[in-house]
Amino acid sequence: MSDTSVVGLGFRLIGSLALVVGLLFLMARFANKRFKSPSGATVQVVARQSLTRSSGVAVLTVGSRVLLVGTTDQQVSLLAELDPEELVADEPLDVPVPARAPSSSSPLAGSLLSPATWKQTMAVFTGTPPPPEEREAS
Repeated sequence: MSDTSVVGLGFRLIGSLALVVGLLFLMARFANKRFKSPSGATVQVVARQSLTRSSGVAVLTVGSRVLLVGTTDQQVSLLAELDPEELVADEPLDVPVPARAPSSSSPLAGSLLSPATWKQTMAVFTGTPPPPEEREAS
């Protein structure tokens, strides 16, 4: 194979890749515009919070009314009607964040890629206790 055919093949490869990435970018922009609700829509979802896997609450504006609704897989229920002056979308809420338990120093702790996980697994299969540092991590 000559050097010119390798260079030509490289240019074709880069050109094809650029074409595919460009088409994906255009499709993403089109899909984003198509499925986004217009800013002047009658019904808008202001905020949404999941409570469980299949239920949650949402704050909606319908015209000049502000509604708090509960949602499940089967239904939507009106929980309360809020005062529009109370609704400030740009202001962050002061919600306390629960403290997390200190994690292991390794970013892979507890994952399948963690060496400690493999040592614990081998200890279970061989019947030997894991080293003390692995027992404390679990």
